[in-house]
Amino acid sequence: MTTYQVDDGEFAALKGKTILLTGCSTGIGRATAYLAHKHGANLILGDWAEKEGQSFELELKERVLFRKTDVSSWSDLLALFEAGWKKFGSLDIVLANAGINEIGNMLEDKYDSETGQLQPPSLQTLNVNLLGVIYTTKLAVHYFAKQPDKKFQLVLTGSAACFLDTPPLWTYEASKAGVMGLMRSLRTQLPKNHNVTINIVAPWLTKTGMLKEEFLSVWGDLPANEPIGVARALLLPAVRPEMNGTSLFVAGHQITDFEEGLTKTQPQWMGEQLSKDVDEGQRRILP
Repeated sequence: MTTYQVDDGEFAALKGKTILLTGCSTGIGRATAYLAHKHGANLILGDWAEKEGQSFELELKERVLFRKTDVSSWSDLLALFEAGWKKFGSLDIVLANAGINEIGNMLEDKYDSETGQLQPPSLQTLNVNLLGVIYTTKLAVHYFAKQPDKKFQLVLTGSAACFLDTPPLWTYEASKAGVMGLMRSLRTQLPKNHNVTINIVAPWLTKTGMLKEEFLSVWGDLPANEPIGVARALLLPAVRPEMNGTSLFVAGHQITDFEEGLTKTQPQWMGEQLSKDVDEGQRRILP
């Protein structure tokens, strides 16, 4: 298990880099944008909250472009990437950070008022948290390919829900587990074929507007994050481009990679022989 410490001086590596960040107007995204901009990065910012995003753009003043963006809309995201490329002519780092909390209750029965038919649960959380990350990943790799002599970083915002049970956040947990699966499916391929590293940041309880009051009321003295602590984790792979395939769990601002621990202990939780067989099977089928 590796725990990371990041020094303020390391963020100087962001100077002159162009970063595209979704979910920028509040919380973790806003703190990340502040930190990157402070250290000289160019920012391409997208968020659904247009008024807050425009105000933020005016506050930062220079080296920034904001566009209202629904990340579950391909055309919105494409327009954001196109506008950013037109303004800065480069793209080095993409942070797929936009996300929303649980919308509705998957287990609650709702019926059509006219037909009486059972209605499907809302998929809005899945559309924003997972589909939006898939769209962002596709566009990131496409635009990175326009600069064949550079190396790039893609960082996805997951959640402690990637690893822990989080009822009643039914579709939220499913969406974040999907983001984890996306990272794991790409981490062997992107560095080899596209000069892109990919990592995921999984924050534990973080004091943002998305946090449900009932969680905070029982938390007591357990470790909790402020947005800036998670922001530092999101930018860590950007300033240490050798990092790839990590799952950075952030608790009380401590950054710990869970992937290394899972790999080392695989024979314990899988069994020695099955672990060997699985490793050999992966070696044979992975391109």
